[in-house]
Amino acid sequence: MIYSENKMIEHIKVTIAVPVYNVESYIKRCLDSLLIQTLKEIEIILVDDGSTDDSGQICDTYSEKDNRIKVLHKKNGGLASARQAALENAHGEYFICCDSDDWVEPTMYEEMYAKAKETDADMVICDFAFNYPDGSQKDKHEPGNFSCQNDIIRSVLNHKLAPSTCNKLTRTSIYYKYNLTWKTGINQGEDVLMFLQQLQYPLKIVFIPKVFYHYWRDIKGNSYTNSPSLSTFQQIEYINDWKHDNLQLSLFGKELFYADVDVAFMGLRATGMNKELYYDFLKKRLSLGPFLKYRTGGLKSCIVWFSFINYQIARYIVKHLYKFFYQ
Repeated sequence: MIYSENKMIEHIKVTIAVPVYNVESYIKRCLDSLLIQTLKEIEIILVDDGSTDDSGQICDTYSEKDNRIKVLHKKNGGLASARQAALENAHGEYFICCDSDDWVEPTMYEEMYAKAKETDADMVICDFAFNYPDGSQKDKHEPGNFSCQNDIIRSVLNHKLAPSTCNKLTRTSIYYKYNLTWKTGINQGEDVLMFLQQLQYPLKIVFIPKVFYHYWRDIKGNSYTNSPSLSTFQQIEYINDWKHDNLQLSLFGKELFYADVDVAFMGLRATGMNKELYYDFLKKRLSLGPFLKYRTGGLKSCIVWFSFINYQIARYIVKHLYKFFYQ
């Protein structure tokens, strides 16, 4: 970390980090939603991660209109490096991310900051929504009743609690107190890795049951989620290895098994994957025994189980059924 407590400027309450890469069609919507925030004591750090379209110029134009916007231009290094660059330049008491194709409700940061101050929370989590090109919206309500931090970890692992850092306002000092950084090169699943790293330490976490954040979801888009490559698979495998290395099997055995299934499922649809590489992962992390032990009956688990028998057919099934998982 190159930042310290001495860098924090008291009157800036929230730093909003916005990585930007070739999003000229969406960035104005995002920035407009940030500039109408009812909380005025904010800074917006736009990290132009080597955009080749007009995104960088749009960022500069906005910064000229509002001095709360700061623009960092850098060589392309991926989402994690962009977020890290923003974090290292953050002056806010609290820190949060916002993806450049998403947008937020006008009172999001005011209400989340007020809740943080009222409860002296290290982290405040809000609800969010998925928004689709046809104009539809699907609200997602985060579970908020947890007896201990292990329950939160378990909820993240079983996909009941979203790991995104975009709906989590976090005390900035937490990052440097525990030396938490986004790992360069991990641009798929980087949020879950960061959130699980944060949850290794005692944090006071509170929830606001309000939909403040809007995720843009386009299944036809060419994103990591829609079109995973072998590199994407390897990034997810790295995170999965971290889980096995840092989470106790006695506490999270079932959840770690399902995480292995998720990685295998991604492997079945990753471009550049071949049978040998796929079975290397199965040999390392999965066997047929846990499928019987945990009595898995979901479609995803069944497809992965079938891949032990026939890799090519399982891959074909995933290719034609994935749209039902990405909702």
